[in-house]
Amino acid sequence: MPDDELVFASMPAALITFACSRGVSQDDLLRAAGVSLEALAAPDELVPYGSLLGLWELLLQRLPGEPLGLMYARWIPVSVVGIVGLAVRHSETLRQGVAVYARFCRLMDPHLRLAVEERGDVVHLALEHEPRVVAMAEPIEMMIAALARFIALYLDGGARPTEARFRHLRRHPPALYEEAIGAPVRFEAASTCLVYDARLLDAPVVGADPSVHDYLVRHAERLLAARAAPAGAAPLDARVRARIDERIARGEVDQEQIARALGMSTRSLQRALKELGTSFTAQLDEVRRTRALELVRRRDVTLQEIAFLLGYGEPRHFYRSFRRWTGSTPGEYRRVHVR
Repeated sequence: MPDDELVFASMPAALITFACSRGVSQDDLLRAAGVSLEALAAPDELVPYGSLLGLWELLLQRLPGEPLGLMYARWIPVSVVGIVGLAVRHSETLRQGVAVYARFCRLMDPHLRLAVEERGDVVHLALEHEPRVVAMAEPIEMMIAALARFIALYLDGGARPTEARFRHLRRHPPALYEEAIGAPVRFEAASTCLVYDARLLDAPVVGADPSVHDYLVRHAERLLAARAAPAGAAPLDARVRARIDERIARGEVDQEQIARALGMSTRSLQRALKELGTSFTAQLDEVRRTRALELVRRRDVTLQEIAFLLGYGEPRHFYRSFRRWTGSTPGEYRRVHVR
């Protein structure tokens, strides 16, 4: 499965919870999503993008004619969008926030694109998506209404769009759209977008912490880079070893830290390594073995220092591992191989 066809588990999990509240069977929803309940337990777990498509298809079949997108937009928790929402939440201004959203929205939905278009005294937040989702319309209405709601929340209720526009035909009474979005709505428009007074772009986000914003943006950049790894990139096990190797002397080699550095959840890393017939423990052991053989040949480094540099809490654990790797103790190996 390509890395850019994954979404955070929080997204299908939230949609399933919403659908259950509308009377749809959880078992039917899980079958439609093609994922297990266990896979959705961790919000930052990665699951197939197709899980969202399957859920929307089932909802449209089971609840025809209902304003599902508008209802879901009013229900969906801000936490569902994960690191993207947090980075926007801690942006200093709305301008910075929408730029962050436009940059990183593909982390939560690989086919979602948001363009920020300033046109004189107005700004258009224009949304684009893939044909299957556009044809459903309800997910598009959810995205527009949810974005309007989140912006209002981030600006402490002080920002409403002047208009919303959709490319598709109207599906529900106008009053439902205006209530959910907070603005008049036009259909069969040239683009799908929210229109705001451009002066709002410089409005401060209430309670933003710039230092938290910078940290989250750096983390989001790493996640984005990991998802966009080009064809021909090093295999995952090699990338894991490289991350371990650059951190081992600092003691930063637990599985969660390495997974985060690779832009993955811990469970996704475990599963991906298992598919390669290996494990994180095996990769850590291989890095330690390679480094140990190099360091033991250097007489300027004591065996106790080597144990520390390899992340062993006690030298005896290092000695035990070295004997397993080579059949001899570090001291014996040094006497034979270093003259």
